[in-house]
Amino acid sequence: MIKLILTTFILTIITIQGYAQKHCDIKANYEDFIFVGKSAYNEKDYLIKKVIETNKKSCFSNLVNNNPIFIDYLLTNFSSNANYQNLLELTDSIAIRNKYFDDLRKDSLFNSVMADLVNRTIDENILKDTISMDELLNVAVKYFSIIRLTDEGHFVGKVCVGLNEIKKTESVRNPFIEAFSFSSILKHYQSEDYSMYDEFVKAIEELYKVNLGIDKNEKLLRAQGAMFLIMRNNENLKKMLKSEYGKQKDYLPFILICD
Repeated sequence: MIKLILTTFILTIITIQGYAQKHCDIKANYEDFIFVGKSAYNEKDYLIKKVIETNKKSCFSNLVNNNPIFIDYLLTNFSSNANYQNLLELTDSIAIRNKYFDDLRKDSLFNSVMADLVNRTIDENILKDTISMDELLNVAVKYFSIIRLTDEGHFVGKVCVGLNEIKKTESVRNPFIEAFSFSSILKHYQSEDYSMYDEFVKAIEELYKVNLGIDKNEKLLRAQGAMFLIMRNNENLKKMLKSEYGKQKDYLPFILICD
C-alpha cells in the first residue's frame, strides 16, 4: 500500500513538472525580439517598430527566428496604434521603449493572438487547426493588389503588409493564415525558385487581354477580382506555399492538407 502511494506521488510530481515545462511566457519577453524607436525623414518623425531575430536562447527563440516576417505581420496588423502620437512626443529612446512595451502588454488583441500561437506550437496545449489549400489560396491571392490605374490606363500592382485586400474581403480574420501567406510571398517575391514578382507581372499582362470597363473605378474593381482568380490558379504560387509549409510546419499553428 505504501509502495502504491509512493508511486502515485512520484507520477504526480512528474506530471506537474511536465506541465510546468509547457508554459512559454512570450508576453514577458517582447523586448527580446521587437525593436521600437524613432526615426526622421524629410524633417518629420516616424515611429519604427519591427520584429528582429533574437540571440537569447529561450522557449520562443526558434519560433521567432524561424520566420520573423510571420511575427512581424502579426505585430503590424493585430496590435493597436492608438499610442502612436504619444510615443512620438517622447524624446528619450528608453522612455519610448518602456512606454511602448508597457502598452503592448495591455493590448488584448495582440496578446490573445500571441498566446494562441504559443499554445498551438510551443506549449501544444491546443490542437492545431486543419486547413485546405483552397482556404490558404483564398487568403494568399489577396496580397496581389491592383492599387490604381495610371492616366494612360496602365495597372499598378503592389504586394504590401498593410495595403492589401484582406480587410475588404474577409469578414472573419485568420491572423496565422494571413501571416504565413504574406511572409511566404515576400520571401519568394524575387527568388530564383518561384519569383512571385514574375508571376504577378504575368498576371497583370493577362488583364490587358480583356476589356474590363470604360469607367475607371469599375475597371479597377474588375481587374482586382480577375487578379484573384488568375493567381488562384497559379501553379507556382501553390508549389511555393506547399514548399514553405513543409519548411515551417513545426512552428505553424495549423496543419495544411495538400491535395
